[in-house]
Amino acid sequence: MKLSYWLLTVLLLLAGGVAFYLFGDRLKARPASNSRHRIPANHLPFKFGQVTDRDESPFRVDWPPQSPADGRRLKLPPLLNGRLVVSAGLQDGQPSLNVRVELTRADSDADCKRWNRQLAFPEYDWMSRVRVWDADRKWLWPNLPYLLRAYGLEREQRYGGVDPRNDVDNDFAAVVIRPVNSDKVNPELITAEWFGPAGGDVDKRTIVHKAVSEDLQWSVPAASGAEGQSGVVGVWLIYADFLESAAPDSWPDTPEYSGGILAYFSIHWKRNAGGDVEIVKTLNEIPPAATGVDWPAWLASTRRF
Repeated sequence: MKLSYWLLTVLLLLAGGVAFYLFGDRLKARPASNSRHRIPANHLPFKFGQVTDRDESPFRVDWPPQSPADGRRLKLPPLLNGRLVVSAGLQDGQPSLNVRVELTRADSDADCKRWNRQLAFPEYDWMSRVRVWDADRKWLWPNLPYLLRAYGLEREQRYGGVDPRNDVDNDFAAVVIRPVNSDKVNPELITAEWFGPAGGDVDKRTIVHKAVSEDLQWSVPAASGAEGQSGVVGVWLIYADFLESAAPDSWPDTPEYSGGILAYFSIHWKRNAGGDVEIVKTLNEIPPAATGVDWPAWLASTRRF
């Protein structure tokens, strides 16, 4: 009887060891559902009470990043399809510009395999802790807002975590808007918050192919005589960790938290005779400079987790 008992115990231990060996990584990558892991996804875009103008600019995000003209000549599909949405209007009686970035991912099986191949980074052992696996050990689509946002519980509500070697947490994308003739950056004109399309909360295992940035509003300076009647503001889309991938040679040398710029836009505006702001043109072009943001200081000042 004792022999049978110990034999059964040994067999159970062996079975447990085999199961851990086969499925341990999968289990680690798929924590039990918990309400704290939910990501708010029902973003409602900002709306002016009175809109005076509006413009949309499609663009592509390639990996590694490409200059706009070079990217458009590529035969390969982009990593992401982007859209910059710019509107002008009155906010509390002040003429302002509102910007947001929308990023969409193609969602066929071939696109899933391409994403897996391009972004696998097998040389980094921590990838097993942020990637999500199904029962057949196939990589599921990562929730796109989860990949981009800087806020929330690390590895659960956001992709990022502190790099133990460099002691930084730079797994996030951000949008910045500022006048091109100024090096000063208003912290309120920076966001690293991303949402899914309206429709409720998600978690990191929810398949979401679209990410919408938080809206940013920039107040147009008051007109003074012939001055202040027109101007240019820049919009930067950055990712803070390029994982040693190179930016285009024409890009600014200054890194963005060891990452770089994914896309840049210049928004040309003017006041009309009635004082309202018009959007003259929006150009997707080579960035003239880095964002100028002190990313570690900004992230520490806006920490939400």
